[in-house]
Amino acid sequence: MKPIRIFQHQSWIGPGRVAEALSDRKLPFEIIAIDKGDTVPSTIDDVSAMAFLGGTMSANDPLPWIDAELALIREGQARGMPMLGHCLGSQLISKALGGRIAPMPAKEIGWHKVMRNEGTEADRWLAGVPREVEILIWHHDAFTLPPGASPLFSSDHCPNQAFVLGNTLATVAHVEVTAPLLREWLDIYGHDIDPISASVQPIEDIRLSLDARVQGMHATLTDRLYGQWLARITKP
Repeated sequence: MKPIRIFQHQSWIGPGRVAEALSDRKLPFEIIAIDKGDTVPSTIDDVSAMAFLGGTMSANDPLPWIDAELALIREGQARGMPMLGHCLGSQLISKALGGRIAPMPAKEIGWHKVMRNEGTEADRWLAGVPREVEILIWHHDAFTLPPGASPLFSSDHCPNQAFVLGNTLATVAHVEVTAPLLREWLDIYGHDIDPISASVQPIEDIRLSLDARVQGMHATLTDRLYGQWLARITKP
């Protein structure tokens, strides 16, 4: 099987549960470390799927690798290749496929509840997921839905939290985060949690029962989403 290609944009925002899910299934994957100077490959002929991770930059920033990734996303979608995006990765997917990316009125950071959308695609991708789920969200920008995309869930502060389009899954939330990763983020980027507001939780609240909350998110949402997505790679 050809490997899954993961695009990592900053060293401390790693693949987390994505890598764990692939390793558990013994699926090969490789990481393109943009943060370490890796170049964006010019072809997708040598991979079976692509995943795009987060980053503190914007999908609208004039960075040389962004246009290259957008081009790969458009090619992947045209071929029906399974693609996955989280946070910045979801915004890149939205932008590449015709959506818009813009700053939110207020950033959204912390453990927030999301509500399932109604619809055939949401029912298919979220089979067995409760109506409301608490997940880890950390973003400043929001995307609009690309043409033809189906929304999956929303929060009180951001109506477009996730969408699917064919074999592509995009979530602005960090459903891939693991407990060690989240602790590292709070140490490195905790200054972003300011000012505190209805949509931005204090760092002490984010740390509260962190391990149990991450495990709960994975069990109720992340692993179900990944199961649906990975089935499209292993059983195309």
